[in-house]
Amino acid sequence: MSTGSLHRRVLLAQRVALGCYAMLILLLSIEVFGIVRLEPASRAFWWVISIGPLIVFLPGLLRGAWKTYLWLCFVLLAYFMFTVDELFRTPADSREWLELLCNVILFNAAMFYARWRQREIAGRSS
Repeated sequence: MSTGSLHRRVLLAQRVALGCYAMLILLLSIEVFGIVRLEPASRAFWWVISIGPLIVFLPGLLRGAWKTYLWLCFVLLAYFMFTVDELFRTPADSREWLELLCNVILFNAAMFYARWRQREIAGRSS
């Protein structure tokens, strides 16, 4: 694989991952702030609880650190588990399916980014 082709793949995977990351945060925010029976202070608390584990990775993702993308994948497994549980527990709406789709695409894009970025770095050093 040529370095130009590899670099294009790295950039594509990073863009897809960042786009799905932003979409997942948006969908989770809509879910938390759409709960009518919660007080505003409770909404803020639940928003921090649901979004916090994802926000922790933001600096590393923007920097392009491949290890951050790998760690994000571990956290995404928990989000995947909760989303699938919610899909089977209650009548599903399109937002939950979209959340599941974003989660799966983000997981795959992050894994490909980490793999291709490692290859790109190894190719430069040799």
